[in-house]
Amino acid sequence: MKYIGNKQRLLNFIDNVVINEGLPTRGTFIDIFTGTTSVAKYFKKKGYRLVTNDFMTYSYVFQNAYIKNNQYPTFKKLIKSEKIVANTKIIRSKTDALDFVIQYLNNLSGKEGFIFKNYAPAGQYGRQFFSNENAKKIDTTRDKIEDWKKDSLINENEYYILLSSLIDAADFVANMSGTYGAYLKIWRSMALKPFTMLTPQLIESSLNHEVYKQDSNKLIRKIKGDILYIDPPYNSRQYAPNFHILETLACWDSPKVNGKTGLRPYDSQKSLYSQKSTCKNVFADLIKNANVKHVLVSYNNEGIIPSEFIKEVLEKRGAVKVHKKIYRRFRTERDHEKRHYKVSNDKVIEIIYYVKIKQ
Repeated sequence: MKYIGNKQRLLNFIDNVVINEGLPTRGTFIDIFTGTTSVAKYFKKKGYRLVTNDFMTYSYVFQNAYIKNNQYPTFKKLIKSEKIVANTKIIRSKTDALDFVIQYLNNLSGKEGFIFKNYAPAGQYGRQFFSNENAKKIDTTRDKIEDWKKDSLINENEYYILLSSLIDAADFVANMSGTYGAYLKIWRSMALKPFTMLTPQLIESSLNHEVYKQDSNKLIRKIKGDILYIDPPYNSRQYAPNFHILETLACWDSPKVNGKTGLRPYDSQKSLYSQKSTCKNVFADLIKNANVKHVLVSYNNEGIIPSEFIKEVLEKRGAVKVHKKIYRRFRTERDHEKRHYKVSNDKVIEIIYYVKIKQ
C-alpha cells in the first residue's frame, strides 16, 4: 500500500534494534500509531501480544483484519444464503471460503455509485483518481460488502477482512503519486489495470490482541505493556486529507465532498503531531504517561520535532540509545518519459531512539 511513513522496508532494521538491545521476545507490544499495520503484523508473527491504535478508520479496518482477527473466516452463513447458493463449492482448506467470496466479489458487474460520481473522469466532477470501470467495480463491491453486513450474513471479522482487501485493491489501481492529495493528469500504468481483490494473508494466533481507534495521548493513559513502539507523523502533511478516499471506503458514509480533489470533512481528524505549534507538547505528554518497560521511537532526519528535543524528553525516562539507517526515499513509481521526480536528495535517515524505562 502506498502510504506516508510506511515501515515495510525498515522492518529488519526495527527488529535488529529489538534484538541487539536485548528486548523481551514475548509479551505485549504496543504500536500506537499503527497506520497500515506493517510493523504490528511483523511482531504478531514473532509471537507478541499486540495492542494497536490509529485514529484513521481505514487503519482500524486493517487492525481488525490482521491484528485482532486470529483465523481464516468460514463465511458459513453467507455461503449458505440463497443469494449466492448457486456459486457454492466444497470447502477443502482453511482459505477456500475466503478465496471463494473474494472470487464472487471480483465477478460482480460494476455500477455508477459514489466513487464513480466523485472520483472517475466520466463522473459528475471529472476527477481522475480511478478509471471509469474501476470506479464502478469499487462501488458495486463496497455496496455488496455493506449489504452483507446489514443483512447479518457476515460477522465483524469477515466484514473487516473483506474490507481490507477492497481498500488494498482500490489503492493499487489509484491514479495518484504517493497520496490522494491530488490525482495525476496522465494515467499511471497501475491505474489502468483492472480492480481485483486479492485474498489477504492472515496471521493465525492464540493470543488476545487489542485494537483501538483513539487519540494516542488519551489511550496511553489506559494501557500498559512491555514494548511501546512510537511512529508518529513526521511532517505537516495531515493523513486525513492525504488519504481521504481510503477513509471514505472504510466508512462508506457518502460524505459531502468538495474542492478539486473531492475532500471529505476532516477537522476532527487533524493530528497535533503534524503541527509545529503542538508536536513537541503532545510527544512529551505521550512519553511521560507511557506505562511500559521499553520505548522505541521511529523518526527521521526531516521530522518537525528536533532530535535534541526527542532525546531530552526520553532522557527523563531513562538512558537513550540512538540507531540510524540511511534508506531510499519512498516513491510510488520510477521516472519515465512522461514523469520525472523533482527530488535532489533521494536518501533519508531513519532514526530509532531506544529507552529502557527506569523503574
